[in-house]
Amino acid sequence: MRRAIRRSCLVLSIAIGLVATGVASVDAQGRTRGKVTDEWDNGLEGVTLLAEPEGTGSGGPQTTTTDDKGEFMFVGLARGDWSFTATVDGYQGVRLISAISQLNTNRPIEFELPALATGGRFRERTEFEADGGTPKFRFEDDGTFEFEDADGEGEGTYGMVEQSAILIVRDYDGPDDKFSVASPVIVPFGDAMFTSLTYEGATLPKK
Repeated sequence: MRRAIRRSCLVLSIAIGLVATGVASVDAQGRTRGKVTDEWDNGLEGVTLLAEPEGTGSGGPQTTTTDDKGEFMFVGLARGDWSFTATVDGYQGVRLISAISQLNTNRPIEFELPALATGGRFRERTEFEADGGTPKFRFEDDGTFEFEDADGEGEGTYGMVEQSAILIVRDYDGPDDKFSVASPVIVPFGDAMFTSLTYEGATLPKK
């Protein structure tokens, strides 16, 4: 009888030990989610995220990409500090370090990627305005621009190719479907001296 009791206790101890080991194994893994946006809080789709353990942390690198809302998730990360890098064409890459702990207890990781203007830029602030006051554009030397037309106001980034400006409208206070981040707006200049530009059929002289 005593041998049977001892055997039962031994089996129970082993079972408890296996369960504890399983819990520890699950607990040692973590997951994290996050979002990547531009400077105007627009979610960026197709951003590549690279996760790498920091220092002597365990686990190998992992990669994922953002969805159409700019959101992403990593699962199966070992506990410890991890480096997360977000990169996509047209934007400056950003690297963040975050501590990964138990499953489902990690705070979201948020990236804001500065836009990189493609093409040339004006060397100083340059403005164009129609005779009636609108449309009007203001180009900055850092590759950003602001504009106003008959429907609203907007801003974004630009790059000059030959005698045209390639505009990426990142934010617009007007009809939601008038502009798409994926579809650049091309505005031609009147000459090589940039004395005017044409927007929606209107000529805007340089101020």
